[in-house]
Amino acid sequence: MKASAWAVVDKWGAKPSAALEGKPAGSAGDIVVPEETIFGIVSRYHALTGHPTSGDTLIELLGRRCVTLGTAFPSGLNVISKHLRLQVNTIEELIEGHTILPCFRPFMNLAHYTRIANSMATGTATNTKIALGLLASRVGAEDVPRFCPVCAGVDCETIGIATWYRAHQFPGVLVCPYHGVPLVAFDCLAQRLKRTQLFLPAAAAKWSGKSNVPNVDEQERERLVLVSRLIAQLFLLRTVPVNPLTWRNHYLAHLVDRGLATTSMRVHQRALQSELLGFWESLRNLPPFDGIFARCNGEDSWLTSLYRRPRATHHPLLHVLLIGFLAESIESFLWTDIPSLVTNSAADDRASAATECKIAELAAEGRSMRQVAKEIGLSVNAVLVKAEKIGIGFMRRSKKLDVTVRSQVWHALAAGNAIADIVKTTGMSASTVNRILGADRGLQAQRTASLRVQRQAHARGKLRAVTGATPSVGFKALRTALGADFTWLYRHDRAWLQAQLPSTPRIVERTSSVDWCIRDRAMAERVTLAVGEILEPS
Repeated sequence: MKASAWAVVDKWGAKPSAALEGKPAGSAGDIVVPEETIFGIVSRYHALTGHPTSGDTLIELLGRRCVTLGTAFPSGLNVISKHLRLQVNTIEELIEGHTILPCFRPFMNLAHYTRIANSMATGTATNTKIALGLLASRVGAEDVPRFCPVCAGVDCETIGIATWYRAHQFPGVLVCPYHGVPLVAFDCLAQRLKRTQLFLPAAAAKWSGKSNVPNVDEQERERLVLVSRLIAQLFLLRTVPVNPLTWRNHYLAHLVDRGLATTSMRVHQRALQSELLGFWESLRNLPPFDGIFARCNGEDSWLTSLYRRPRATHHPLLHVLLIGFLAESIESFLWTDIPSLVTNSAADDRASAATECKIAELAAEGRSMRQVAKEIGLSVNAVLVKAEKIGIGFMRRSKKLDVTVRSQVWHALAAGNAIADIVKTTGMSASTVNRILGADRGLQAQRTASLRVQRQAHARGKLRAVTGATPSVGFKALRTALGADFTWLYRHDRAWLQAQLPSTPRIVERTSSVDWCIRDRAMAERVTLAVGEILEPS
């Protein structure tokens, strides 16, 4: 395909990135092009061999015809490298330079990352998306091949055919980080079509390819370009020793520098959430960002877990959104000297005193702790700490149950009382009552027996009331009148139920569809005729 066929008609035009150097270009005859995906390498090899089907190439490289070569996390890389004779020293070098896995490394445990890389190199990578938590993330795990029209045009001039690049395949990258133009996406793999096929952008362009961002304004374009460039820069962090704790320390330092945290590293959560959402406002309705920002507010926001002590691994796109809000590039975020933090104790004391006065004022109005936290923009725990400091108490449920109250709850549960009634009489929460019940198997068995006795007494009482009003009522009439109570008795107390039913004899009236008298007379006539025919002389 000619380079002119990939001409960009989008109004954005091709703009080089100020934060990235130009992508290294390949040359004609190269087996491996810099930043090319494994899927692109094998697809170009398939096009050059001239095999009639993709299955023939897969048999040659992997020994199987019906196999899916993953676009994001391919497996069997040692076999592919051996048969293609790729010019790489190690399989790790192939993973680092031609898959999207290195973008996850800075934010996860090194041992976990090594296990996933080994599965891609020597085994099967079918569980990689589960191991990385992609299936449960808000970003998603669909395979959507994308390419840049400008990059495709350059490829046609240099290597002779357009191929796939890994920076374009990362979730959240909707524009080219090198040229700033919208990527063309194909959802054939997400729809489970052509999953065992090897194809390049030239062939995919004949299908229903579409731009991910057809119409956006200038601000949306700038934000999308920022996201794509930050992700492309993450691929370059090969020798920089970073870990989740390092990211946390940089986050806190930048937040203090931006005035979103105090010098004692207390983050203003509500202010941070508000400013972050305002910064990315133009992308809040654009997939996959819509699902991410929908869970950005509140105390259970994913944003708070990024700058707290790391306890879980998060998708790199979430880190990119926070980094992009705080800095213009990964380099300025990690390596630019942050201004020294000057402790302004007087200003902090004045702000803290004003907050404490506000808490005291709202508490005097009878506001709850959650209402106060929402009013002044702090977390519930922060309000509690400040309230205790100034000697203000909020009504709180006791963390340690009184022995007398616990015994009262236990006996009420054993007697089969309703949970709502127990909550009303003891003032405890329903979750605490259920927790007491769930921790004692003996109590559960006793409560089950009590509830059965209560149910049995209720059903029997209803049946006695009906039979007392109508002594001759039958089985079907009882079943209609009692409904669920009759069904319960029939299933769990059948002997007693049968004893209560009226003992009316069952009259069985035999009916027959044959009139034997008429049949006998007809048979006698036929026998008489037959005898006459037999005895009649011939």
